[in-house]
Amino acid sequence: MTERRRRPTWLRAISGALVTLLVVVIGILAVRADGQPVHDVALTDGSVWVSGGRTGDWARVNTGAHGFDLVMQEAAPGAGESTAARPDVLQDGRNAVGVTSDLRLVAFDSRTGEPIDGVVQVPPPTYVTGVDFHEPGLVAMHGNTLAVVDQTTGRVWAKRLDPKGGTPIGDLRDNGGLATVGANAAVTVDLDGDVMAVSADTGIVVEIPAKGTGFGSPERTDLGFTGGRAADITAVGDTWVVLDLEKGEVHVEGQDSPQELPGESQPTAGVTLTMATLQQPGPSSDVVAFQTRERAGYLPVTQGSVQANGSAGIVSGMVSDKRTTRYQRISEPAVNGDCLYAAWGDGAAVRWGSVCGAQEVPAGELSSPGTLARRHGVAVRHNRGQLLLNDLDTGRVYDLTLTGDLRIDTWPSSTSPAKKATKKATKKKTATSKKTSPVTKSTTTSG
Repeated sequence: MTERRRRPTWLRAISGALVTLLVVVIGILAVRADGQPVHDVALTDGSVWVSGGRTGDWARVNTGAHGFDLVMQEAAPGAGESTAARPDVLQDGRNAVGVTSDLRLVAFDSRTGEPIDGVVQVPPPTYVTGVDFHEPGLVAMHGNTLAVVDQTTGRVWAKRLDPKGGTPIGDLRDNGGLATVGANAAVTVDLDGDVMAVSADTGIVVEIPAKGTGFGSPERTDLGFTGGRAADITAVGDTWVVLDLEKGEVHVEGQDSPQELPGESQPTAGVTLTMATLQQPGPSSDVVAFQTRERAGYLPVTQGSVQANGSAGIVSGMVSDKRTTRYQRISEPAVNGDCLYAAWGDGAAVRWGSVCGAQEVPAGELSSPGTLARRHGVAVRHNRGQLLLNDLDTGRVYDLTLTGDLRIDTWPSSTSPAKKATKKATKKKTATSKKTSPVTKSTTTSG
């Protein structure tokens, strides 16, 4: 049997010294390393913000836990201020802006709920009365841009935001004037932060490209109509799409002739206004989604679209007669991947559906007890692939990933027995922010 050969003494000594030196170097580096701050991790990037309807609150939904983890309470409007508008909320990644019932914009830290100094007053609209239609947007936020339009004059303001959040917005109307498009205006922002506005009165579209921390020169397009009372606008990628609510016609950037909106077009302007709206801004596609009382579907943006074949989409199933239509409201549908999500307010009930690809499906119904003289629709809240339904009248929130009961809202001011228990638990586990503002205060909650 051969004995194993041993290493020389000098080699064993050198190996030991090297190991010792390596341990010392690792120790020194560990002591001197600064590490990565924990707060830089985007812990709330998957959260979705919602509004509380009559409560006047906003809340952050933890989509992983299927419940609220923070609630902000809006101060009531002062004497003489309008309460016709329901509170709303805008979200773009880490940026969140609340819209109060008197049309003030309140930016807040989406992680802590702390309001950021400064508010913006949106000029009140002067929409035509006596006509039933979906009011186009006056505020939009995407691609790290916040934009506002004066519906009466068509003046457009915008501000670039830090993608990490925390940008004050109080100076938006002082320093952010970019263009004037004309009366009866609406605004949107595409996913790259470019601002797009349309005037139904002048038939002009203005596009203002985002460039770094500012904006480039406005580009104008004449759509060929004038004297309109309302028009909607959205973005599909970097392409603007306009819906003329007078004639029910859809104008697409780069196309010479408008398309008729199925079932809603009318040859003569000024008779009534089309009850329709376009999708929320989304990525590039060969179709644009729309919604009417009857359905949510697609129209082609480019030639050869398979989805825009007239049958793809969601059928609302709402019964339309003089008694019910006054309590029916449509909402902007949302496109998530190759799927379309749409919701309708039908009195006290919420109707909603989703469809992927070139199919047609019926909407389901989420019913509630009692009756509701509805004034507003149901927002499809969408942030980084996460979707919720948010009833703008009642504040009810529905998590579409659940089975069975989809409702998850736990507003502190609720009076239902189930929510009273949640409110009592919240008092023991919440931490009210020490900093306050005339507009909001934030409360974290156990959900």
